[in-house]
Amino acid sequence: MNVLTRPDAAGANTLASGDGTRRDGAIHAVWLWRLVAVQVLAWTVVPALVNLTPPTDTVESYLWGREWRLLTYKHPQMPGWILDILHRLTGNYVWGHFFASQLMVALTFLAVYALGREMMGPRAALAGVFLLPVTGIFSWGTRQFNHDVAQMPFWAAIAWLLWVAARRDRMGWWVALGLVGGIGLYAKFQVALMLIFGLVWLLADPRARRRLAGPGPWVAMGLVLAFTVPIFVQMARDDYMQLGYAFGRTGQTLVQRGRFYFIGVQLALMILVPVALWSIGLIGRRAAPAAGQSRLADPQARGFLLWMGLGPITLLLVLSPFLGIAEAWSKPMYSLVGLVAMGFLGARLGAPGMRRLRVWAFAMTIGTAAAYGAYAPAQCDLAHQLTHACLPSARIARTLEADWRAQVPGPVGIVAGDEDMMMNVALFLPDAPSMFTQMNFAYAPWITPARIARQGMLVVWTRPDTLPAAAQTWIAGRPVGQESFTWAQGAPPLVVHYVIVPPEGSLP
Repeated sequence: MNVLTRPDAAGANTLASGDGTRRDGAIHAVWLWRLVAVQVLAWTVVPALVNLTPPTDTVESYLWGREWRLLTYKHPQMPGWILDILHRLTGNYVWGHFFASQLMVALTFLAVYALGREMMGPRAALAGVFLLPVTGIFSWGTRQFNHDVAQMPFWAAIAWLLWVAARRDRMGWWVALGLVGGIGLYAKFQVALMLIFGLVWLLADPRARRRLAGPGPWVAMGLVLAFTVPIFVQMARDDYMQLGYAFGRTGQTLVQRGRFYFIGVQLALMILVPVALWSIGLIGRRAAPAAGQSRLADPQARGFLLWMGLGPITLLLVLSPFLGIAEAWSKPMYSLVGLVAMGFLGARLGAPGMRRLRVWAFAMTIGTAAAYGAYAPAQCDLAHQLTHACLPSARIARTLEADWRAQVPGPVGIVAGDEDMMMNVALFLPDAPSMFTQMNFAYAPWITPARIARQGMLVVWTRPDTLPAAAQTWIAGRPVGQESFTWAQGAPPLVVHYVIVPPEGSLP
């Protein structure tokens, strides 16, 4: 099946598969949906089978989701809302969040394919998606549902909708762009970086800039601004704690992990990409243009892919030695890397290379899931590392609930203490209590002294040094209980300490 140059509806040269028939597009769409199905199935089922407790970020979002707040002291709360809805629908904390992560990956794949199809036709678009599992970001990197994963589809969708809106200049596309961009800010503030890059492209590209003479771009920007108003209002009420958290994270990365840590992680994430490109004939001595094929000829499309696909991650790479940037911030920034490769090297992809690329995509998806399925239990059973895979949070919660009810007749309404342990216990308690983050009323505004007086509080920890400084105010002079839990054969038991702060007037 040859890749030919043809003009699209807007007059740009793009890559189209074969004779451009609907049948060819349908075949490539089938392969796309096969990859989506394998991705969702493998990375939902395997982690759910080997994990007793969700990862830390996910547990935190589950608990924040119970409060239905617009913002926490860290982030906006779309991930928490999604997880709370999923739990209400499934009644399960073990597999729903894995499904949520893979739903975000699936939506990212679909948005990338949609953009690639607009620019290069379905065959090159499918190849651009098939390259994504090679990075490992879209498999191993999505084993927990957090804000970084939740924003993935918004980055890809913003690029797709901006390209189509600028080419066709129809109001529906501009409205969709504004809605997706505005809603995406509730996944993570970092989506604003993609919007800024999109705005710069709109202003800098001569053909796109002409659209500013019409109402479409202004409607899109107006919608984005409308979604930001509640965010800024809440941030002002919170005394801009979210900004303080973000700046604090950058400083921690520099101190704890080194000046070039971010760059090293990115190189590790992409290490297999050139190997895959060589194996399918896109780079190296094996690479040669296939008969009748052409690269993406439209300079506007090439510039768009470079700017939107590589611009944000390049900016972070340049800034990281000076600012200290958390490695997870790059997760959504690689969604267009496959399309960039196809736009500049796709002329060299013949039918044999496409078949090898298909093997790469499915082998990486299934292989990384299988590797995780072996690695997570091995950490517990062989290395005796207590991870969320073997942490018996549900059993701990049941035991501490029984201890609580032996002293207090009412439900557990608030859990505090050691941040990791208190979150895991709070998640699995049937009373669905609130967490008292760092025992700081500013970080947990749903907790007040009056509420503690009314409901009491369960304080849990594993080591005294993990307790917040404020804990002594509440536990001093109260009896300390403890429970022991086995978690791996041959490993020392996990000892959990607790103090029950009863509601006022509940005890004689």
